[in-house]
Parts: sequence; structure tokens; C-alpha cells
Amino acid sequence: MSKTYRVENREALTGMLRRLDESVSESTLRQAAVAGARIIHDETKRQAPVGQRAGVVAGQPHWPGFLRDHLLIAYDQQESVPGKYASYLITWSKEAYYGRFVELGKRNAVKLTARTLARAIEEIEFGSSRTPAQPFLRPAFDASKAQAANKVAEIVEKKIREASNG
Repeated sequence: MSKTYRVENREALTGMLRRLDESVSESTLRQAAVAGARIIHDETKRQAPVGQRAGVVAGQPHWPGFLRDHLLIAYDQQESVPGKYASYLITWSKEAYYGRFVELGKRNAVKLTARTLARAIEEIEFGSSRTPAQPFLRPAFDASKAQAANKVAEIVEKKIREASNG
């Protein structure tokens, strides 16, 4: 079943379609992705384990909560597709390189290869006989992914509304 439409103001329709195209531009996608990543980042900071002692590592003072304070959001250029979707990572700064040791335990922080990755992931989540489990990245993601997805959709919808209203 087909329908026929008649357009009386072609310039207005063309202008609206251009504004809609701009509203879902890469800039909008990045803004939405960052907004969602911020929600996950905040939850990750909330769930990050905090040690009891202060100290000095490689000449730099480290305090309880140093890892939590050095969590950041990073654009993932390899996983992102320009104009289609933007991917961001929640990770730690180079000063908090030991975040991996917190996740894996020092003994289990072996070089990750295709062969060792599955074991490492299992030990991150469940621990091992030598390392107690201290997962905080995955639980934070699981706890906040729905809220982050809603925020992404909210930003995109807002941009589309702004474009359609002129």
C-alpha cells in the first residue's frame, strides 16, 4: 500500500532535513557517549576499592583512594567509527598503573595474551587461590549501564528536538 504526499514548501523541508542530519552528527554522538560514560565513571569511582595506607610509589606520594581519584574517561579511537558511534573507556591514569594489580592481584598480573586473557578475566571477577576478588569495573558497569543508556538517548533526543524546532 503506497501513499502520495505533496510538499508545498520544499526549502523548509530541505532545511529541516539538513538540521536533523547535523543533530546526529559526530559531535552529538560524542556528547551523548561522554554523558553515558560519565555516569559509569561516577559509579566506578564509588565502587573502587580504597586502601588503608599512604606511601610513595616511584617517588610520587600515594594516598588511600589514589586509584579512585585517578580513574578517567578516555576516547577509544580503535573501537569508534567516525560518524556512526563513539566509544569511551573507563580506565586509570599512568600514575595509577597498579589498578591492574588491584583487579588481578600482584601475582596474577601476568602479560595478557590471547591464551592468558580468559584466565585473567575469570580471576578478576572470581579471584583465585592466591588472589581475593576485588572487582569494581564490571560491577560498576552492570549497576549503571541502564542509566547511562537512558542518558545517551536523552541527549540524542534533545538534539533532534532542537533541530526539528529550528
